[in-house]
Amino acid sequence: MIYEGKKKIWAEYQKEIPEDHYFYVRSCIRQSFFPASEATFLDITRNKLGKDIFETEHHTTCGGIAYHSDAIPQETAMTIIARQFALMHKYGYENYVCSCITSFGLYCETLETWREYPELQQKIAENLWKTCHLEFAKPKFLVHASDLIFKYRMQIAAKSKFKLVNKNTGEPLRVVEHIGCHYSKMFPSKGVGGAEYPYVLVGMVEAWGGQIIDYPERRHCCGFGFRQYLIKGNRG
Repeated sequence: MIYEGKKKIWAEYQKEIPEDHYFYVRSCIRQSFFPASEATFLDITRNKLGKDIFETEHHTTCGGIAYHSDAIPQETAMTIIARQFALMHKYGYENYVCSCITSFGLYCETLETWREYPELQQKIAENLWKTCHLEFAKPKFLVHASDLIFKYRMQIAAKSKFKLVNKNTGEPLRVVEHIGCHYSKMFPSKGVGGAEYPYVLVGMVEAWGGQIIDYPERRHCCGFGFRQYLIKGNRG
């Protein structure tokens, strides 16, 4: 009975991740500082797993850094996002995959705001048509790139040449992880494990032979904060 109860509770922390046919948008930060990470992600999903993952050179930044730094208003950021979704629709996709966790958080915020305020959604749709002549559309599924790796972690493990183990002793490597706030805390139901039990990275490590080590700061914010960091006048 206790086990069944735990399974029911844990089920509430899961999310539905589509099987295939993804529209992918890169991260302005990730592709600048860690370009190999996105190249590796695409190699795994396309070449190793054989998934249909499409990207277009016409997509742009989501505007998240400018929005979170108070440099542009929310409606401007929403119109930028609506354009991204419209490109997805234009190319015949409905499963939206983003590389950046700040984008992921902003997309979640935008979709939830449109759901709560349909009149604002209509205004953004009008702005989109006036500025870009694109048809408004929303994704059926919104997932982060790490969600896909998590979903296929066992298939990746079966294909991998190396495991997360000490080659001399055979013991699991001890691993620590840290989840970005914009993935797990803004809208906990949108991430695997939520804010309380984030499991997306843990699931990968365990599937590949490693051992997760818990530590007090595991679920703490890193302190970046955008407004107080990027705007000098706010740093106090």
